[in-house]
Amino acid sequence: MLSGAGLLVVLPVVARDSVTGVIRALLTGAVGVVDGLVVVSVIAMLAVPATALWLLFADLTRFYFHANHLGTDEEALFTPRFTLTSLRLSSDELGTAANADLDSLRAEPRIVELLVPTNDASRARIDRQLQVYGGLGDGNGDMGRAMGLFDLAASKSRTLLEEVAKVEYGMARHVLKLRGLVLRYVKALLALLTTAVAVYSADAVVADLPGAEDLSPTGTIWLAGIILIWAPVVVLAVTSPIRWIEHLMRDDGAPSTKVTDDPELTIIERVTLRIAAAAWLTAGAAMVIAISNGSLPSADRLAGLSVAVVSVLAVVVAAITGRFRNLVTNPA
Repeated sequence: MLSGAGLLVVLPVVARDSVTGVIRALLTGAVGVVDGLVVVSVIAMLAVPATALWLLFADLTRFYFHANHLGTDEEALFTPRFTLTSLRLSSDELGTAANADLDSLRAEPRIVELLVPTNDASRARIDRQLQVYGGLGDGNGDMGRAMGLFDLAASKSRTLLEEVAKVEYGMARHVLKLRGLVLRYVKALLALLTTAVAVYSADAVVADLPGAEDLSPTGTIWLAGIILIWAPVVVLAVTSPIRWIEHLMRDDGAPSTKVTDDPELTIIERVTLRIAAAAWLTAGAAMVIAISNGSLPSADRLAGLSVAVVSVLAVVVAAITGRFRNLVTNPA
């Protein structure tokens, strides 16, 4: 089972001093239109991994928790529970005498205390929790508290066939959610690593400035150029897992696939495409204004123009491939 540990290790490295150094260099002294546009594009660049992480953590929460319906069809009483339910012996597995012996053992104080500790503080805490959901349990001391906690854990007595049906539906739910969760983990990591390279490159531009002051027009052009290159690259990075899956399916003989039409598998791509487009447009506007400056050295103007052309070509190539057509037309 994958977790967010790897992302949490990378995140402090990315957000160390590089981000603050770049923002400080742009906002120190007189802030012009170009500086403001670059700041907006930098913020949009940082929003891509932040949004991917947010969606990943939301997916993790929704994967590990599930709604538990405690009421009847006429009574809407729901509680949150862990996605895996507790298991109880099927009610039709034993005979009458064995069932009676099992019920007797379940009522043994030494067994009940595994779930309900024998101290007043724990009992009071459990009572407060059960009262929130309408006073679960039958009120019969610790045994009643235990039955209420069984209800919160979605542990119910079922026949063997009922248990099998529940497990079948539960496994299908887990597999579907885990499929999207793993994909979002990979995409978030790719977005974070791609943005890290761009952030470190931008930090190298402002690293030699004394006190991060007086960013030159040349430095502004380089920052805008970094974002212009980053935007198509990050879109290509986060869409790579879907392309890998498509290639895998085609290698297995699939004549066509509908992976890019699946809204559950492409939400990070759609969000990334929109944010990257905003960053690309603002950085492009900053680049156009900067290279229009007559006092700018011709070499810097040529470098900025070259970066802009390369970035436009990258966007055109991506559009021609048709990989992002569905990401644009499908609703978020």
